[in-house]
Amino acid sequence: MDKTTSPATQDQPKTGPTTWQKVRLATITTLVVLWIVFLLQNTEQTQVSFLWFTFATSRILLLLGTLVIGALVGAFLTYRLCVRNRKSQTKPPSFS
Repeated sequence: MDKTTSPATQDQPKTGPTTWQKVRLATITTLVVLWIVFLLQNTEQTQVSFLWFTFATSRILLLLGTLVIGALVGAFLTYRLCVRNRKSQTKPPSFS
């Protein structure tokens, strides 16, 4: 018998992650591992002064709080830019 593939099976997309998806996953995994190592090396207490507040906290909490605030600000600004770009696009005329 001939073991060639039929035309129907040749058109099917390959399953599994692409090379760029593998690179992206490896990069994200590496950054997360490095971030965890960085956090674990900074566990001591530190004194924080902001405006009239002064308090002592773990550096891990301080770093995680900074990360969360930065992510929220970035998400908010990205959302605002998307809304602004959506409003500035010309809409096609409607025929009614």
